[in-house]
Amino acid sequence: MDGRLRRVWRVAIVSAILIVGACDEQPSGPADGGGMRERGVTLADWTPGGYDTPFARKATDEISAAGANTIVLVVTFYQESLSADNVYADPARTPSTPALEAAIGYARSKGLRVVVKPHIDVDTGEWRGLIGPSDRRQWFASYAELIVPLADWAENMGVSGLVAGTELGVLSSEEAQWRSLISRIRSVFSGRVHYAASWDESDGVPFWDAVDAVSVDFYLPVAERRDPSRFEILSRWQIWLERLHRLHAQTGRSVILTEVGYRSVDGAGLKPYLFGDESREDAAEQADLYWAALEAVGSEQWMEGMWWWNWLASGDGGAGNKDYTPSGKPAEGVLSDAWNR
Repeated sequence: MDGRLRRVWRVAIVSAILIVGACDEQPSGPADGGGMRERGVTLADWTPGGYDTPFARKATDEISAAGANTIVLVVTFYQESLSADNVYADPARTPSTPALEAAIGYARSKGLRVVVKPHIDVDTGEWRGLIGPSDRRQWFASYAELIVPLADWAENMGVSGLVAGTELGVLSSEEAQWRSLISRIRSVFSGRVHYAASWDESDGVPFWDAVDAVSVDFYLPVAERRDPSRFEILSRWQIWLERLHRLHAQTGRSVILTEVGYRSVDGAGLKPYLFGDESREDAAEQADLYWAALEAVGSEQWMEGMWWWNWLASGDGGAGNKDYTPSGKPAEGVLSDAWNR
């Protein structure tokens, strides 16, 4: 059965279940995620030395035990405002080279592939997708001064993948600039090269053929109410799978969800991108969202898999934590059950 027929069949089955009023019946078995080629988790930190601590190594152990084969390390650069023309590394916030090297060495000792994923944060707190420098040519020159040496270093470290840019929606229309930058990255880096598009930008990226996959940071709504059933969430996923499959067909590239994640709060599936609000804790709802995402993606051959957002190098998680991390929460068990099948 091909992917499209499988989705049609799944929609029919799920719809029938919902119509007959059995939507409160939750699937009890593991999600169908064990066959994913990319079973990734992002290890995130925003300090110079946080990747080289016992907490970070414990988090890496947990990621490995959950069945991941890839760990993604975030490296955050900064710029002063949305219109600033210069990107910079901040010694007080950007992870240091020694800490990153320690994290890479430990992850590889656990059998994990490593991807380095640069982010650009704006000092004013505004979203990177709105970055629109006054001099775009100068901005790309400034960014290249950071990311090309990073790519060269990543090659020497044996890193498997590098993300050339993350969620830069206003700037992704600069096709010639991105093609030039990606070419420079490939001149020093032999691993896979990605561009992690925001979910609302991915249909318009003009240079998908220059990278190795259609890579999407996926925060689309997968629920229509608070505390939905697993079947309801899975039904909502089918809409987005159709959209992602069209993108695959148009580009000839496989698809990977370079970020997907849900906070452990009530209503997390309504606006997965929303963080820091005062919603009540609901770890069970996070677990249901994990199950449906793994079940939806796991059987699609044109989709490589997903990188979950996120595990925290600080070790935070568990009861009382309402962040995206599944560590110490029921979602961790859902992930492990799927990926260790």
